[in-house]
Amino acid sequence: MTDRDPLQTLWTHQEQETFTMSLAEIHGRARRFQSGIRRRNIVEYAAAALVIGIFGWMAVKVPLPAVRAGAVLIALGAAYVVWKLHRLAGASAVDGDRAETLADFHRRELVRQRAALATVWRWYLAPFVPGVLVFVAGVCFAPELPAPLAMKAVMFLMTGGIVAAMFGAIAFLNQLAVRHLDAEIEALDRDRAG
Repeated sequence: MTDRDPLQTLWTHQEQETFTMSLAEIHGRARRFQSGIRRRNIVEYAAAALVIGIFGWMAVKVPLPAVRAGAVLIALGAAYVVWKLHRLAGASAVDGDRAETLADFHRRELVRQRAALATVWRWYLAPFVPGVLVFVAGVCFAPELPAPLAMKAVMFLMTGGIVAAMFGAIAFLNQLAVRHLDAEIEALDRDRAG
């Protein structure tokens, strides 16, 4: 008497269908992926322009030196971030007519975007930390603020906690995107191997 279940035997001996992507499907995926990157980057560039404009204005108009210094650092951080975004994660043109070339291009772009998202703490969030700390400290510990030092420290810590939570949420969402790209890369590799 056999130890195997007949359904398990049937399942393990069935013929597997191979999954293949056509050249048109790979081209469509690559084109949609690059289009999404362009949209994301346009939003990021617009947000950075807004941040640079607002904090640049504050650096000129606000009379508190620490707040001004923090505003300058935040504006510089935003400029650095968009430069790194363009350098690390800019959209590329979809080239190639052959399936192998197009698949290689798409995989290379997936890997490049994955690498950029995986290091978001380093190039996207960290550049804002000095400016945010100086700016928030300048606001919370301003001599004009009529509050005891302990209350100012609590305000600073609470604001820092909110900023840290926002940065953590941004990092978490980017890690989810990394997992999604890992799955796409794996599916493309599986398809190319099969």
